[in-house]
Amino acid sequence: MCEELKKEIEEAKNLGRSQRRKKERQLQKKYKDKSIRVKYGKKFTKSTPLNKEQRRALLKDKDLLAELRKIIKKYLPQLTNLISTLTDKRHKSYITYDIKAIIMTRLFALLCGLTTMSDINKEFNTEEAIKNLSIICEQNLKEIPDWQTIQDVIEQLEYSEIDDIRKYIFKALLRSKMFDRFRYNGCIQLIVDATGLTALDYNLNGNCLTRTRDGKTKYYKYVLEAKVVFGDMVISIDSEWIENNKLNNENDKQDCEVNAFKRMAPRIKKNFPKLKFIITGDALYASTPMINICKDNKWNYIFNLKKDRLKNVYEEFIDNINYENEVSKENYYLSSNIIFNNNKINAFRYIEKKDENKKCKTTIFNYITDLKVTNKNINEIVDMGRRRWKIENEGFNIQKNGTYNISHLCSRNENALKIHYLFIQIAHTIRQLLELGSLVVKEISRFVTKKEISNLITNTLISSKITNLESSDLNFQLRFDT
Repeated sequence: MCEELKKEIEEAKNLGRSQRRKKERQLQKKYKDKSIRVKYGKKFTKSTPLNKEQRRALLKDKDLLAELRKIIKKYLPQLTNLISTLTDKRHKSYITYDIKAIIMTRLFALLCGLTTMSDINKEFNTEEAIKNLSIICEQNLKEIPDWQTIQDVIEQLEYSEIDDIRKYIFKALLRSKMFDRFRYNGCIQLIVDATGLTALDYNLNGNCLTRTRDGKTKYYKYVLEAKVVFGDMVISIDSEWIENNKLNNENDKQDCEVNAFKRMAPRIKKNFPKLKFIITGDALYASTPMINICKDNKWNYIFNLKKDRLKNVYEEFIDNINYENEVSKENYYLSSNIIFNNNKINAFRYIEKKDENKKCKTTIFNYITDLKVTNKNINEIVDMGRRRWKIENEGFNIQKNGTYNISHLCSRNENALKIHYLFIQIAHTIRQLLELGSLVVKEISRFVTKKEISNLITNTLISSKITNLESSDLNFQLRFDT
């Protein structure tokens, strides 16, 4: 293996999973060697495993289903009411299960980590599951709603009404004030990024993005996400689908992430007019139109800076820090008040140095922002810039490869697949409250995986007797680490 290839592999080791795979394919093509692999660079220290007896003792009396129900009851008290008032377009003579029973069954299936609709029939087909879901849904169920019945209802739901539930959850969590300490000068960090959900050999619903290679066309479903970051939590507050709705011929430009953000921004401003956001994105957003959108909405921003994106700003930044660095902290660099298209931009850099295998590995991070950057706060601003990866790791990666499998669209119906996606965002937020805030889960989190947490919730739902919650059960507090 040549030295140049070794260096490129080493530099790519600490990238996110999707970026590593992308780099891997580039290297395979560049060096014409399909055996090239880019492995994850970090090493983890294994904790001492528990024996079977210790494990049983640790998990004894850990009722995670009760924890979930208490979290919903205390922190999201209007959730079930909002679900009950969803518009039901079914003919009244055909209704066996009310809308609350249908949607709560779907929601708790996601909270249990069931990733396909047919899993509802398979896993919830027990007498205890029927009794427990009757209590949760506040309806005397003789059977669990069939997955096809749930699917038929979801196809007819209003997307805007489910989106209103997502907005309610975010606003309810803000009102609880438990995330206030994660703000920066009163501002909330909002990360925006797009992700591909699935690749198909056919144009599903006629609006997929297309890519043709070697004469073969692939069709892609993409969505732009806006997720708020509170510590280790990432909470979805808006989604914009990237779709080709009005292509008349092959020469028309396809929809893109930038245009999707232009559609999303006015909606975020309308839904949360008083909130101050720090919009955080990759170098794609480092452009005059994106900066102007933030300025017009009175939002701050932190964007990655790359030489090929804002060439003039990058070159001026490098010239300035070579002449005079405005901060004295080691490995930090700042050049403030760079004028670009009538905007004042602060550009800054952090050089990370790590010792790996007796070699010093250097990574350079460049950013632009309109926030005031000084010697005192530059490390905090850099941390916020690097937090952009949370939408990849704690957001998309968990939803794709962890609990929810968002790459499985659950329906070919256009409206239904988008609503299923929204339900996943809602379920992910509630599960994060459990996994990151519950003291009960924190006690066992070192010894169980997310899949095992899903299994614990499911096993309680399908095999144990639950009761109605009392007011005394709600005397608890979620605690989140900084």
